[in-house]
Amino acid sequence: MYFESDKEVAAFHNQINPYREQIRVHQQGTAMWGNKIMLDGDLTRIELIDVISSVMASVFLEEHLSDIIIRTITDNYYFTDPEEINRIYDFSMWILFETDSDNQHLRQHVNTKKLLEQVFFLHLREHTSIHFSAILHFRLASFVEFVNECVGKAIEEFKREEDHQAFIDMLRNYIEKKDPCIDLVHIEQGDNFIFYNEKGEVISKDRLRMWMYQAPLYALGLHENEFNLSPLIAMLPARIKIYGDDPDDPKTMTVTNIFQERVEFEMKRNFIPSRGE
Repeated sequence: MYFESDKEVAAFHNQINPYREQIRVHQQGTAMWGNKIMLDGDLTRIELIDVISSVMASVFLEEHLSDIIIRTITDNYYFTDPEEINRIYDFSMWILFETDSDNQHLRQHVNTKKLLEQVFFLHLREHTSIHFSAILHFRLASFVEFVNECVGKAIEEFKREEDHQAFIDMLRNYIEKKDPCIDLVHIEQGDNFIFYNEKGEVISKDRLRMWMYQAPLYALGLHENEFNLSPLIAMLPARIKIYGDDPDDPKTMTVTNIFQERVEFEMKRNFIPSRGE
């Protein structure tokens, strides 16, 4: 096999190291087609192809994937701001490689590295003399298209985050310009927040609605039937204490991002106000 780039050769040697007991690597210096590497070992042909496919996929990911992603962001979508490019790049890598359910859904449950390994496997099964640059130029169109699709979804996630941050900033600005209406609200985490007044009594939905009718929720992009954030924006408490088991709960994080230093979080086991029953 031939590699044009010394960095590709170094990456190949690094990736092949775990298989040194099974595969012997012979590098013959610089040839007309680049750095020539020959392999032999104790594996069957299919086993050898399987290992080399994985190694070459890793070399590609290490040496070329970043350039493809950045080029897609700048050339296809015309982003120029370095900070935006970096954030979209991070979103792209998250979609391509992380294993949580959200990004697996975004990439349609495709295993990115396995998809790339399959491209190399099919090529290696057909050819004994392999030019890495030729594979990059002529056999990776479908994989590059998959990466481009993931970058497009990353840009959608980036814009969604931008919109969410603009929404958060708008609400921050609103509450900063308003005087607090009440001193303290206690909140119990759950599928929906449960609100308590300073005495530890549950604030009924009817009471919450009375607060909400007095606030310009529609102008703030909030809904009168939303009973987690809207009541807080309507009540404008000077202090908010949230009790629960998950400080990273999305609703809790949103409240904290908006009300910032007004919010305290305590574990549910420490204290839950009386429900007044």
